[in-house]
Amino acid sequence: MDIYGSIYSPYTARAVIAARYKKLKHKLLKPKDGHKSPAFLKMNPFGKMPVLKDGGVTLFESGVIVEYLDAKYKTKRLIPTVPKAGAQARLIAAVVGEYLQPNIFAIWHQRDPAKRDQAIVNEKLAMLNTACDALEKMISPKPYATGAKLTIADCYAVPAFFWFLAVMPMIGIDKPLAGHKKLAKYVAAMKKDKLMSAVLAEMDAGLKEILGQA
Repeated sequence: MDIYGSIYSPYTARAVIAARYKKLKHKLLKPKDGHKSPAFLKMNPFGKMPVLKDGGVTLFESGVIVEYLDAKYKTKRLIPTVPKAGAQARLIAAVVGEYLQPNIFAIWHQRDPAKRDQAIVNEKLAMLNTACDALEKMISPKPYATGAKLTIADCYAVPAFFWFLAVMPMIGIDKPLAGHKKLAKYVAAMKKDKLMSAVLAEMDAGLKEILGQA
């Protein structure tokens, strides 16, 4: 099994967490000639990562990849089979994917003070606060997002909060989780989790590399 992507990407990290949690043998690869090369575009016509190759199956879009891995490899399920619990895990993942992560990246692109549009930053900060307020009510850090077991919610949330905590200080917000005690507790627990702490360390190294700090 091959996963094409870079670990610092929260989208790639979702797939990597799922594969590692299920103890699936896989390689994390970078496209040989880049993600816009003809060879890569045959796997994903949109030229984005991650891409999964699992035998004769080739998939793109991180959410589809995670759900495929969970459906095919049924040990250590990421999506609870009880409908209510499954819906809760998916809902947290959806809030992170639709309302948290995109606004983090929007602020990432505003990190240069010389080029910053403060109106955009203010708009995105308001949306991030709404997302965090919603997640504060939804997450049960015991220690994972929905309770005692890792789920699809954590595949989404852990990489997103890595970026959240990395980007906010770039615009002068040093305590971005102030006022969100459950989220802060959740993030602290994930930093101590064996699987997640390894992923977070790799994401940190990758981010430092692209920022020229390695």
